[in-house]
Amino acid sequence: MKHCTECGNDIGELRLECLPDTDTCVKCSKATGYVGFMDWSHKTAPELVLINSADKENIRRATAINERRR
Repeated sequence: MKHCTECGNDIGELRLECLPDTDTCVKCSKATGYVGFMDWSHKTAPELVLINSADKENIRRATAINERRR
């Protein structure tokens, strides 16, 4: 188990699975919200793509791609 560099508490297992390089727990994270999309470009290995919620242009692009792939 990895520990938060800010408060010393354990970083949750699911958080580490999604963000393996993170050094902080959810409470101490300074990151803004993220929007997640599944990238289905490879049929056997879809990938989760996280986009900063403040990045409106990339959210627009990802939404358009996501809607076309369905």
